[in-house]
Amino acid sequence: MLEIVSRDQPRLVAWAQAVIGCRFFPDAQAIGWGDESRLRAVLVYDCWTEADVHIHLASDGTGRFGSRRFLAAAYHFPFVTAGKRRLTGLVPASNAAALRLNLHMGFVREGVMRRAGDDGEDIIILGMLREECRFIPRKHRGA
Repeated sequence: MLEIVSRDQPRLVAWAQAVIGCRFFPDAQAIGWGDESRLRAVLVYDCWTEADVHIHLASDGTGRFGSRRFLAAAYHFPFVTAGKRRLTGLVPASNAAALRLNLHMGFVREGVMRRAGDDGEDIIILGMLREECRFIPRKHRGA
């Protein structure tokens, strides 16, 4: 049975790094979706500030990670538990699937970091404010 996985932070972060092909900042924390033998998805949070945290999604490519329970936990952690006002997502301009998913989740396109990718590609800046998040209860959305 698929469940939320939060134990073994080094394993979760390492799995996401391998899937995405990047290295996260030392302050990275993660939650996963899967079972004892296989992860389906991992969300990593890093670059923590008083107001904001960066969010990164790695998946196994099956598309079977979008359960309401996982999404609720994914947004509850930064907005409710950690009390952040916003999330920031950085997506390579060529990754149309990730851009589409983020916009569908409620992120808003905020700008472009020109030629900021490792290969010189543009990076799209996406943001979500706590009051815009439909995955947490309304009582937690206050500005």
